[in-house]
Amino acid sequence: MSVNEYLYALVCDDLASGESKFGKKKQGFNEEQRRMLEKWQVPHKYYEMIEDLSYTKDEGYFIYLKEGFIKYVTGSRNIHCEKTSEVRRIIGKTHKK
Repeated sequence: MSVNEYLYALVCDDLASGESKFGKKKQGFNEEQRRMLEKWQVPHKYYEMIEDLSYTKDEGYFIYLKEGFIKYVTGSRNIHCEKTSEVRRIIGKTHKK
């Protein structure tokens, strides 16, 4: 297994379990991240369920939900999308456990 494959496997495990160290480090997001949500046109009513978020051109959009909220299909606290329309669609179908 290459280093890239190993790192990818670790990230996938964290995303699947919803228990990554990164996801546990804080509750809430900063002002720059709030502006990102506004740019992505995520409705304000979903802000309370978001713990952290990020975007990279190569990897897309990542949203980490607070404990107690899950993604509707996988039951995970992590959302990964490549388009803002996907972000809005998926966040709209997340809910409390």
